[in-house]
Amino acid sequence: MTHMTLQITATETRIFSAGADVRLPLGDSVIDGFVFQHSPVTAYEAEVAIEHIENRIIPARAALPAEDLILHCPDPRLNYLLTGDDAGFLSTEEIERAFNEIVNVISGSPVSSTSLPSDKQFTAFLLIIREITHHWGLTGLVPGIAGKNDVI
Repeated sequence: MTHMTLQITATETRIFSAGADVRLPLGDSVIDGFVFQHSPVTAYEAEVAIEHIENRIIPARAALPAEDLILHCPDPRLNYLLTGDDAGFLSTEEIERAFNEIVNVISGSPVSSTSLPSDKQFTAFLLIIREITHHWGLTGLVPGIAGKNDVI
């Protein structure tokens, strides 16, 4: 297993460790040149963003170590997604639940129907981590930085 850190900034997603460093133009403000115009985002905007994300992350997996990955993410926004008793691991199921809540808001449910932030940056962050965990077959994310809490 390879432990790596996942970092998402305004314009970039970076997955790195001592042995690899992949930078993708997927940020929480600009997603591969695409910018959300609405808050909450529209269904069309979400679909376009997901397509941009998939087009970058699917081929990027080949640039990372072939063995199983454990991604550590120090982003405090993960705290909104933790629903279980284990604050040391955010499961793919928890990410999917949050994704579905945001999809409901995007599809017309009131913003008050979710406790999650519905702003553009949080939505982009959630779409990026959801697509990474989904397409790379990860069981979830570890809050924090790789090397600090490498025990699963």
